[in-house]
Amino acid sequence: MSEFTRILELYEELLAKVKLQEIQLESMREQTATLSEAIQGQAPQQGNQEAA
Repeated sequence: MSEFTRILELYEELLAKVKLQEIQLESMREQTATLSEAIQGQAPQQGNQEAA
């Protein structure tokens, strides 16, 4: 196996890992947005419960 072939394989492996991390990061962003919306929706309810 030539050095070029090995370098190409490593590059492709790293590229696949980066793409996977990008997918995971986007998923985390979506989860954060969902949780943020849920927390913002609960904040007024908590205030009403404390007043009761």
